[in-house]
Amino acid sequence: MREFHRPTGWRIDRDGRLLHIDWEDNAATEYGFEELRRACPCAMCAGEGGFRGTMSAATPLTEQQLVLEDVQPIGRYGIAPRWGDGHSTGIYTFKMLRTAAGLTP
Repeated sequence: MREFHRPTGWRIDRDGRLLHIDWEDNAATEYGFEELRRACPCAMCAGEGGFRGTMSAATPLTEQQLVLEDVQPIGRYGIAPRWGDGHSTGIYTFKMLRTAAGLTP
């Protein structure tokens, strides 16, 4: 039994500053670049163990940090965005993305 849904595709809308994802259960979601960047789950941004991450709602972001260059699949469980400043270590799981959009994983 599968525990979560996978996307059937995604596209970057640079003009609208949105990442659109279509899911296998026919749901469709959108994520704003700024919200997506602030939600980066990597150890540097979100923190890890006793280390507090560098990202918060108040963290100033540069224009380059808010340019979504590309999105690469990570295995069968997530995606890794590559941002204009070169940051690409955050792995956004499909479960995380669906939960953020109010969908069942």
